[in-house]
Amino acid sequence: MPENYSKPALSIDKQITLLESRGLIIPNKSKAHHFLQFVSYYRLSGYTIVFEERINGKRAHQFKSGATFEDIINLYNFDRHLRMLVMDAMERIEVAVRAQICLTMALTYKDSHWYLRRDVFKPEFEYDLFIKKCMQEQEKSKERFVLHYKENYHSPLSVPCWMMIELLPMGTWSRVYKDLINRADKKQISDNFKLSPVELQSWLHCLTYIRNLCAHHARLWNRRFTVSPMSPRLYPQYFSPNNTFAAQAAMLYIMLNVISPDSKWTARLAELLKGHPFINPNAMGFLAGWEKDTFWGLV
Repeated sequence: MPENYSKPALSIDKQITLLESRGLIIPNKSKAHHFLQFVSYYRLSGYTIVFEERINGKRAHQFKSGATFEDIINLYNFDRHLRMLVMDAMERIEVAVRAQICLTMALTYKDSHWYLRRDVFKPEFEYDLFIKKCMQEQEKSKERFVLHYKENYHSPLSVPCWMMIELLPMGTWSRVYKDLINRADKKQISDNFKLSPVELQSWLHCLTYIRNLCAHHARLWNRRFTVSPMSPRLYPQYFSPNNTFAAQAAMLYIMLNVISPDSKWTARLAELLKGHPFINPNAMGFLAGWEKDTFWGLV
């Protein structure tokens, strides 16, 4: 039976008192006060769980012996740097995906405005909503290339595809790829990433999901991802299970290795983990001795 929510808001001093009453060591209360002032208590609670005792599998709301506020800050900062690393990979992948969709479709149909054609999409594609979004993004854009197009061309009203790809988010292009009607078009695009159409379609959905998690500053290190990448035919062992961060990292690395083989992304990931020895890579889905596996390009 649902109840009325009655938990009161606590001042930062009371938050610190509560944490100490549960056994957390806070030697520098000034530092803790400053941290809680700019990072909400509720947000931080997601990082305290691993330092808490559990009784019969349930949280005891009591910290393990020796747990400190500094431990929590270090874990929080590790996750923040992990998101930054993921977003660095996402930037390159998103730009590459948009470019390949645009180039392939424009050349195949010999049409700079191919995305305006209803016939390139499946019947179930929400074409009218898509076109509406294209026009809305164009109208509100202050980009110089949009203004230049409006000033110099009157038809079509919308910008060519190589401009439109700069205006629409990853999620929209993921749906565009999913609902292209001709498998040959999808295969031509996916071949550029050495994936099958069905693999790329799954991965684009996952990339949109993880990008949104990072954009909203959500936790990555201990998450079980509800949107998981399809296991590729060439590297299934790195996607079992496929709901871990390691599977997401493998997906990012495989695509990066095609787009930018000299990126050193996995080396930076290994360095981040090495700099935070309290993090257990196995708990994130990485196999024991993962950094010595030639798949990751570290040896």
